[in-house]
Amino acid sequence: MKLKLFFYPGIVVLSALFILSGSMPKKRGLEKVNVVAKRSVVGKSNVISCDLTKLKDTVSIPLRLFINNLQFVKLDNKDEALVGNSFTTVTDNYILVRNNRQNPYKLFNKQGKFLTTIGAYGQGPNEYLNVYDDYVDETSNRIYILPWQSDKLLVFDFKGKAYDPIPLKYRVPKGKIYIDSDKKTVSVFLLPFKGIPVVAWTQDFKGKVLNSIPAGHLMVKPDFSNEVQSSKNTQGFDCSLFTFYEQRPDSLYHYNITEKRLDPKFTLDFKGKPNKIHWYQELPNHFLGNVTIEKKLSENLSTTEYPAKFIVDKKTLKGAFYKMYNDFLGNMDMPWAGFNNGYYIWNVDPGELIDQLTQKLKEDKSISATERKRLNDMLNSMDENDNNYVFYGKLKQ
Repeated sequence: MKLKLFFYPGIVVLSALFILSGSMPKKRGLEKVNVVAKRSVVGKSNVISCDLTKLKDTVSIPLRLFINNLQFVKLDNKDEALVGNSFTTVTDNYILVRNNRQNPYKLFNKQGKFLTTIGAYGQGPNEYLNVYDDYVDETSNRIYILPWQSDKLLVFDFKGKAYDPIPLKYRVPKGKIYIDSDKKTVSVFLLPFKGIPVVAWTQDFKGKVLNSIPAGHLMVKPDFSNEVQSSKNTQGFDCSLFTFYEQRPDSLYHYNITEKRLDPKFTLDFKGKPNKIHWYQELPNHFLGNVTIEKKLSENLSTTEYPAKFIVDKKTLKGAFYKMYNDFLGNMDMPWAGFNNGYYIWNVDPGELIDQLTQKLKEDKSISATERKRLNDMLNSMDENDNNYVFYGKLKQ
């Protein structure tokens, strides 16, 4: 078996919430870079195409470019509330931490108070093992969970009560979901393995299909190295396929449910050069992406170099490779950043955060006295035995 590894670029008082104003940012970097993309019309969709050969500069970008403030909350320290560094969803009123290491979902309010466990880890009714996506719908007071390789959605309310699962038309190897609670419909974008005739469809909660998108040229080999991506950072249902072995032209789409089509929104133009491993993400005002190349470690094992990250401004079409720093935490470097459901989110183990802040304060002599005191006060309030901390900030629109 050949294996591939891919590098994917998440205080004192219990349940207290802190808003971090941060230090003054460094130069933002995007103002003076070149235009690297162009707009075109494909069918009925406006598409931004980034010319990879024009991505030459590397700029430093502050987190403040994307959010106005960063909020810091300590999750409840009760035994039943303990979580790991797992995928986290933030909504208007809740923080939901996905199951990790045989630990079921945990629901908190925005101040970090533990509310309830959602479902249970297992294979029985209303239980799940691995989970691929979830959807928190405050309008209907429901949480929808899509387990790995499932033909149903699990449904719970915010008190943990389970409801009848929603049967899905197709078994989903990996997929992303979008719920319309007013119309009582669920839309699914999935890995279209051979034998699955669609790449996306919309159905009602009883399983009746209302529309579907044929897999066509988007069909992929049945390989779980491939991924489905959707960040849900805009009003559209953004979706894209990440194919590890099949390097081919691709796009980030919006699933236009009303018009029953996939509208391409962003793509990377390799200008005739061999495609590299890459993926995209959409924010309200930018497109982000990674580009990397495969490295062979042995005959049966390959990996990739750490990806080069790029950014394109939707309005100006300027772009560059970039590095990000957290100007709310003493301009601390950010090797990766999590953007999901309209928020920047970082779920971090307290010991890890203590180590990072300690190293930053020790090595960075440029931190101002005021900022140094603020970070030291924060550091002194932490305990490595605490439950995880969550940083979050709503994305600028």
